[in-house]
Amino acid sequence: MAYFLFRTQIISKSNRSAVACAAYRSGEALYSERDGLTKKYGHRDVPPETYILAPKHAPEWVYNRERLWNEVEKVEKQHNAQLAREIIVALPTQLTNKEQTQLLLDFCKENFADEGMVADIAIHLDKKHNPHAHIMLTMRPFNEDGTWGKKRKKVNGKSVHLTNWNDKETLLKWRKNFADRINEKFKEKGINDRVSHESYEKQGIDKVPQIRLSREAYQYEQRMKREAEKQGKPYEPVTYYGKLNQEIQEINKELNALKQREKVVSISNYQNEKSLNKTIESIRKNASLNDVEKASLLLVAKRAKSYVDFAVARRVYHDLAEGNWKKKIDSQQLKLRALKNVINKAYHAYQQEPKQVIQYGFHPGKFNEQLREKIAQLKEMEKSFENELTKYEAVLKKAELALEVQKRLTEEEFRALYPHAGADFRIEEKHHAVQYFKDTGGVLPESEIPAYAAKKEQEIHRMPTFAEQTRNMYQSLFVLNRTIQKQSKERMEALKARDFEQAFEASRKIEQCMLRKEKMSKELEENKAVLQAILSEHYGRDVSITNTAALLQLHELVERGESSKDLEADLRRIHVSEQQKLERMPKPETEAQIMEYQYRQHVADGLLEAIEEAQRANDRKKYEKDPTKKRQRRRYRGQEFER
Repeated sequence: MAYFLFRTQIISKSNRSAVACAAYRSGEALYSERDGLTKKYGHRDVPPETYILAPKHAPEWVYNRERLWNEVEKVEKQHNAQLAREIIVALPTQLTNKEQTQLLLDFCKENFADEGMVADIAIHLDKKHNPHAHIMLTMRPFNEDGTWGKKRKKVNGKSVHLTNWNDKETLLKWRKNFADRINEKFKEKGINDRVSHESYEKQGIDKVPQIRLSREAYQYEQRMKREAEKQGKPYEPVTYYGKLNQEIQEINKELNALKQREKVVSISNYQNEKSLNKTIESIRKNASLNDVEKASLLLVAKRAKSYVDFAVARRVYHDLAEGNWKKKIDSQQLKLRALKNVINKAYHAYQQEPKQVIQYGFHPGKFNEQLREKIAQLKEMEKSFENELTKYEAVLKKAELALEVQKRLTEEEFRALYPHAGADFRIEEKHHAVQYFKDTGGVLPESEIPAYAAKKEQEIHRMPTFAEQTRNMYQSLFVLNRTIQKQSKERMEALKARDFEQAFEASRKIEQCMLRKEKMSKELEENKAVLQAILSEHYGRDVSITNTAALLQLHELVERGESSKDLEADLRRIHVSEQQKLERMPKPETEAQIMEYQYRQHVADGLLEAIEEAQRANDRKKYEKDPTKKRQRRRYRGQEFER
């Protein structure tokens, strides 16, 4: 049977950019209006084949990839909106590249474009053994006049989808249609092979499916395999999923042997599973909850618009604890602190020299009157903030209580499934073990729970790496510094025009940026110390470089295994690469392009400073006298003097 892959995922606004995804898959440089950066992901030896298919009533601009995904990001307002559905398909190696392309385009036209979606297709042919395609689909339909339509509408008080694109049945239909097209093409060409869209279980195949490795993991495994062959050693997988696949192969061998001995599931096992199902169902059905707990669960259900279990309660709690509402609260608090600081600074300046209050947006002759106005404004803002904070904390507390209830219920369900399990399992692991039973009717062996839960957690949410967090802080500080410069300029212009209100607002914004900068700078210094320690260990010398961009790029070289272990040589190589990027950048015209160019220039300048820093440190080490010998010389001179 031939290999079949048809995998789907949602690209969400909360943690990804549709423009960036389209840029990576198409191999094009695309400008993102959301963050003002141009997304480009390096050169490909074999450029992807790209196509855009759209319904007849779609506007002409959908065929412009950059505008298409920028328009999608603009129309989807919510912070966690679904921007696109991505489908990844394997193309059959039994067909020529031309046949693969035509088969895919026919499939996409019939199943996506003709149904109202825009399909952005990128065919990757880099590896002859792994031809595949990425299909990014719009989530929102178009109206007949070419404007964006709605995803949902209210029917009898309930929100319902206006299309069937999110239905499980639709996905199954797409998978079957793609498999049918491949099999028809095989039959037409006389190829004695077939593919199936169904799982091993539905096909009646008693095997455990292996896990598809990521591109990086696959390449690494292949490199290790070649090295083992060169050394004449038996090859052993090195990556986590590579090892897991080896275990799956062993399991399949055992299953095959077991199938020869035992082909029928015993009645006792069936009865045991049925009994477990009833026990698990009764835990939630007969749970004793007080009125406060019930109200908390109801609130979470309304926010999530779904049935509440541990996963939903945890997601709602984290959304509240770290999401947009919390960010709004923090922003209001920072705004209040900035306003207080400006008022205090103006007051103290007035006590020393009244004319100095001009720099804070106050008129020396009307200072007391303006001060009263600003204090009244501050009190009004504080009152509004306190109301918002009280409301937020009340909702957060209920969400926390709902999560505690779900933890308690999950613990009970886990104990029912694993009555003799130890206390070493985390609540997340218990939840995934229980969910596995609810989804499959099977009970995971205790030894497999941690690995299974880790895989599921990775699918749910990907946390940014330490390096990504550091890079985000560094870029945010760059933007803050530019904002401070811009607001300082606006304040000067306002003072020249005698617009004291505008000058005061600019002063408040500067103060707000300074407070954010102070907090972020402390966090960045801590992260830089960690990077310096990692790099010092790698290069075998003290890496005291202060430039964050240089530390990050050196760390990236080390992570990719491309470091020469010569600090200065690596820095020069990175600097040349950044200079080349600058030279290739188009002439900046928009404000966002100017900002991007300035940031790149800032990084390049920082790398140059880092090279000089490293050279100075190397020179100091080279010519520095050994302190032990210095002490010995002093002791010797002292002895001579005493004689």
